Amino acid sequence: MKEHIKLYLLFAKQTIRGELVHRASFITGVIGQWISYGTTFITLYFLISNFGDLGGWKAEEVMFLYAFNLLSYAIAACVFFTPCINLPTKIRTGEFDGALIKPVNPFMHEIYNGFNFGYIGHTILSIIVIAITLPQTDYAFNIQNAFMFLIMLISSALIQASLLIAVSSISFITINENPVGDLIFRFKQFVDYPITIYSASIQIILTFVLPLAFLNFYPVTAILRTPSSPYLPDFVPYLTPLMAGLMFFLSIKAWNKGLSKYQSSGS
Repeated sequence: MKEHIKLYLLFAKQTIRGELVHRASFITGVIGQWISYGTTFITLYFLISNFGDLGGWKAEEVMFLYAFNLLSYAIAACVFFTPCINLPTKIRTGEFDGALIKPVNPFMHEIYNGFNFGYIGHTILSIIVIAITLPQTDYAFNIQNAFMFLIMLISSALIQASLLIAVSSISFITINENPVGDLIFRFKQFVDYPITIYSASIQIILTFVLPLAFLNFYPVTAILRTPSSPYLPDFVPYLTPLMAGLMFFLSIKAWNKGLSKYQSSGS
């Protein structure tokens, strides 16, 4: 594991150097991200402030919910987005064959070469919003709560990574772009807001069928110690680390299963 981390950091360092060669383009991209997501945060704040609350959540809490989701996604995406999103193209063109002749696991080979520094913009903005909104909630700053925040953030990032990996694994079978990814990430928009605004059936689906509520809703309710779904037991938010471990394990299994079915395109 130590060698894997050392090697990954070496590749990441080279990627960052490459990105910073064209600094004007990189900075422009970051500013564009801030404007796009910043507009969303401002819209959320004024919209919910005018209504008083959203599903029992104040404007600051909803902004924290959204920022937490964005931060965990940025952490996962900087490692997994590029390898996963590029996999269909590599399979279709035959470029993926190169990963099979390297002296490392094919999955790790793709990860080593996929660090994405572009998510630094998402990371900075989400941290700023969290730093502004968290003190305006009932969150109490202490070691225990800080540990809870860290565990839930890592768990959420693992779930984000699991979705990317699982979706990409389908490419081994379809040998082309697959619509599952677009479908999953459209469903993710459901958890931009507290799931308490939805019916009981949708809340149950977002918990047990397509467990996207574990991306941010349940972690945040555990962090803020706010009521979660009225239709489910109070301990559900604390299942987030278990769900993260299970989903990540299953996504790796799915990727390896897809790899076992892989046949070169011959391109």
